[in-house]
Amino acid sequence: MNQISKQSWVRRYPILLPVLLIAGSIGLFKLIGLYPYRSRFADDMAHSSAQLLLCLCLLWLLRRFDLFEQTGLTKPMSQWPRKWPLAVIPMAMIGLINLLSTDWSQLSFDAIRLGGWIYNSLSTGLFEEILLRGFCFYFLLQCWRERKNALFLAAFAQALIFGLAHLSNLQHNPASEVIPQVIYATLLGIGFAGIMAYTKSIWPAIAIHSLINAMGDVTTFFGPEQTDNVGNASGYVAAILIIFMVSTAPGLYLLHLGQKQLAQR
Repeated sequence: MNQISKQSWVRRYPILLPVLLIAGSIGLFKLIGLYPYRSRFADDMAHSSAQLLLCLCLLWLLRRFDLFEQTGLTKPMSQWPRKWPLAVIPMAMIGLINLLSTDWSQLSFDAIRLGGWIYNSLSTGLFEEILLRGFCFYFLLQCWRERKNALFLAAFAQALIFGLAHLSNLQHNPASEVIPQVIYATLLGIGFAGIMAYTKSIWPAIAIHSLINAMGDVTTFFGPEQTDNVGNASGYVAAILIIFMVSTAPGLYLLHLGQKQLAQR
């Protein structure tokens, strides 16, 4: 009997622990952000370091709840499905679109910024995937394993929690910007869960997540510091449609394959 089964409060309120973990992480990041950093770069480095420290805590939680092996953290690439690249290629299109929209004439490259860019991208990919797809996804799957379509339920729940967590940005941004962020994150969360369910390893999701972050942050790290531009409704709608096509739709198909595999056991 695993640790989840031993905890009665976990069985009764399975959604509570993921929500508390994400809320606690957001609270920690808000506290770190209160320090008067000299630049956005320094702020990003502090945030990234906090993410890596939280990763260590999450790895302990995975072992505490007997979920470490299920996440595929120690699963060698030779045991991944042979067609695993096909599962991540659609989502890679998001990173490519971000890269194509970059104004390269405004960028300035140096070793310090390059190191910070890589550090930030990897730390975010590691933290968000270990938290959402590593712990929250498999934790909820274990709690709901007796339910029909448990894989879909766990995938949708963790994606929705991930999306709603972006409401914390209302503190500094208008709702017209934050609501699209909530939708983006929810749709992407389903895509990442599909990759996880198909490959049975968290590493492909970490890799593609880090890549998307890296491509999206090229201007942030190598361009001049500037205030964020406010988007328009048509741009948000286009982005939502693109994310659905290259992330959510493939993710739903991969979750369907994963659910079939669970039913056959």
